[in-house]
Amino acid sequence: MSGSAGVVAAWLFFLIGFFITYEVVMRKLGMPTKWSEEFSQIAQIWCVYLGIAFALQKRSLIIVDIIGDNINSTLRKVLDLFAIILTALFCIVATVNSFKDIGYSLKNSATTDSVLAVPMWVIQISLPIGLSLLFLQCLSEFYKTCTGTEETLSELDQVN
Repeated sequence: MSGSAGVVAAWLFFLIGFFITYEVVMRKLGMPTKWSEEFSQIAQIWCVYLGIAFALQKRSLIIVDIIGDNINSTLRKVLDLFAIILTALFCIVATVNSFKDIGYSLKNSATTDSVLAVPMWVIQISLPIGLSLLFLQCLSEFYKTCTGTEETLSELDQVN
């Protein structure tokens, strides 16, 4: 599922580039659009939350190599598990709180402050969707780390 979300995020990045290019051309022709900037911003938010689970799956998140390269494999595994647990807890707390914001936006019919007036829940729903995917990926990474089935960073570097 994380892979599919990553593909959707990649296509959204492609669309963002296309629509920004379109906007630049239209501005040069004296016909700027009213929607391309807001679409790009909303799509970037969705890209982040859809892509984060994919990044964890590929172990492409930021890693401090100074520590990681100078410790034994057991301590490395313990630190990985600790980071995965913290990430999963963050996902739970942030997802629960995001539903409060979505409820508020739905109750008050909140929209963006723009000509398009996009409903805020359209943007806010990206958070629980993306963090739920990240939580599921954390469970998968936790299992792989505990069972020793995860690829080491050096193996991942060779694949990439």
